Amino acid sequence: MRVLLSTTVLAAAMALGTQSAVSQTNAWSQKMAQAQADLSNFENNFHLALQPRSGVYLGVRLADIDADRARALKLEEERGVEVVKVEPGSPAESAGIRPGDVLLSYNGENILGAQQLGRLVSETPAGRKVRLQFWRDGKMQSTSAVVAEMQPPRVFPDDMNLQIPSMHITVPAFPNAMLVWTTPALGIECEPLDSQLAEYFGVKRGVLVRSVGKGSAADKAGLRAGDVLTAVGDRPVTSARDVVSGVRAQRHPGQSVSVALVRDRKEMTLNVPLDTGNQE
Repeated sequence: MRVLLSTTVLAAAMALGTQSAVSQTNAWSQKMAQAQADLSNFENNFHLALQPRSGVYLGVRLADIDADRARALKLEEERGVEVVKVEPGSPAESAGIRPGDVLLSYNGENILGAQQLGRLVSETPAGRKVRLQFWRDGKMQSTSAVVAEMQPPRVFPDDMNLQIPSMHITVPAFPNAMLVWTTPALGIECEPLDSQLAEYFGVKRGVLVRSVGKGSAADKAGLRAGDVLTAVGDRPVTSARDVVSGVRAQRHPGQSVSVALVRDRKEMTLNVPLDTGNQE
């Protein structure tokens, strides 16, 4: 009886051990399969990322024109797109396009917005000469540009000894999105200036006012789209965060905030009475 019981217990233990080993083997197989799937996905994604795509470009960063900006640029109506940056060595730079120009037509077709112009450029064959009409300093002007094929970006440093097969990588031409901040206490939309825009507006640093809300504190104080804020109180500003911090530092019930700005390359200061109920 004891021998039979011992044999039964031993058989059960062996069965449990076998099941445990099988379970561990299955779990290990599943992990290996998942690892292989992840590696396969990575290889597929890397392959897709390196597949060549065609595209041409002008080399401009654009912003759509609203009513406030049209008035600041002395346009009779809201039309075209404003050039806010020109890429060095680009077809636009070769054609003489500058920041502040308003592109009005592309090869005879009126420009309605930045997205439409991006589509028109992307549909133009590389090397084709196109005619551009633009607005500068209150006058209509025209020029010709030769759209070019985009050069592949540099992915690896020069000192890395990597053997990479020859390939051609390009990105379709689309307008770049701008980082625009809304400052509720003043009632403005603004963005920081890069060095090219700062030179265009005649400042070393500052924050560009893109639009002013009607009836806002800034509107009542006389701020306009196209003004460049250089200081809030005694604090210089180079970003929208600086504007917010400067307003908070000066905010007191019933008082106003002094704002230094440049308009038409002339320095001036405005006092902006704040709405105490409007918080940043």
